[in-house]
Amino acid sequence: MDKELLLSLINKYLSNQATAGEEKLLMDYYDILQKNELKWDESLMGDESIVKAELYGKVLQEIKTRESEVKRPVFMSGRWLIAASVALFLTLSTLLVIYLKHNIASLSTGNQQAAAKHLIAPGGNKAILTLSNGSKITLDDLGTGQLAKQSGVTITKTGNGKLVYTITNDASNATKGNEQAYNTIETPKGGQYQVNLPDGSKVWLNAESSLRYPTNFSGAVRRVELNGEAYFEVAKNPAKPFKVVSNSQEVEVLGTHFNISSYPDDASVKTTLLEGSVKVLSTKLNQSKLLKPGEQSNITDNSIHVQEVDTDDVVAWKNGYFMFVDEDLKSIMSKLARWYNIDVEYTGNVDNLKFGGMVSRSKDLAQALKIIEKTGSVKIKIEGRRVIIMP
Repeated sequence: MDKELLLSLINKYLSNQATAGEEKLLMDYYDILQKNELKWDESLMGDESIVKAELYGKVLQEIKTRESEVKRPVFMSGRWLIAASVALFLTLSTLLVIYLKHNIASLSTGNQQAAAKHLIAPGGNKAILTLSNGSKITLDDLGTGQLAKQSGVTITKTGNGKLVYTITNDASNATKGNEQAYNTIETPKGGQYQVNLPDGSKVWLNAESSLRYPTNFSGAVRRVELNGEAYFEVAKNPAKPFKVVSNSQEVEVLGTHFNISSYPDDASVKTTLLEGSVKVLSTKLNQSKLLKPGEQSNITDNSIHVQEVDTDDVVAWKNGYFMFVDEDLKSIMSKLARWYNIDVEYTGNVDNLKFGGMVSRSKDLAQALKIIEKTGSVKIKIEGRRVIIMP
């Protein structure tokens, strides 16, 4: 697990703000520490008793400080003991990293080249915008400013990689008597992008996804089409419902926050509601469900199933990190493949393998794979942009 995210998780756990999924990740990580004790190497880290005594002192002082802040008696409860153990492990790991950094010059040129060979960088703000006239704009290659003006709407790219649509005064005249014009934004593998639509709605597109939408919402319904995954914050407009069409599903809202995962190679389409209310319709089954905040619909070829979920886990990708809680290995690798633009190959049966962990999406692929490698359940080999999983 990424160190910065783990420290954040510990803080949330100690302040009783961790979600159920986050708390389980920390408990699983603690179990790993219990089973795989850190082996001391005096040649690298000095006298064990002296260094450990100093580190324990620092951890205990941190605990006392936190306990006094919340006006509780100072004692090693289960919650504090777990957090202290994890914090101690992190501190020891940091010492080792510092040592290695100070001695990095001793690495051979061959080792450095080997490490660089397997470095696969994460994705970023990349997308292609196809205008209604068929012209294409590669967004990651462009600077900021106005990109185009069509149907009474000005399209602008901001400095933080966001596409913004602004309706001009002549918008109503631009579409009068004309057929509705549509734009499409597509993210490749290793890409993501945020779009502010003409009605003020915000959409975050995950990797390998696309969104088709009108240049101006002039009709009675605000209708868009999604392939892949996106998080929506829909601007409220009771007179004009917002509808998302994707892979045998329609989601209708008036104004709300929700996430849709609708990749063609996934077994189901998942819609997760964070705020407001939505109606989910399976066009294939001709069945619909109303979702409440914290619920997720799961549509397959045969049924619609609704369950409560931890929404923080679902939208972790939008907030900049991966979070896996008892998730199938193939599902995890599909998400990593989209973000790191890799191909995945399996040399044996991995259908029953599940993993948990959390890592920043800004880290390279090797960091993300650690959550799988540290379990010892599989071996992983990287050849170029091909990742081979060996049970």
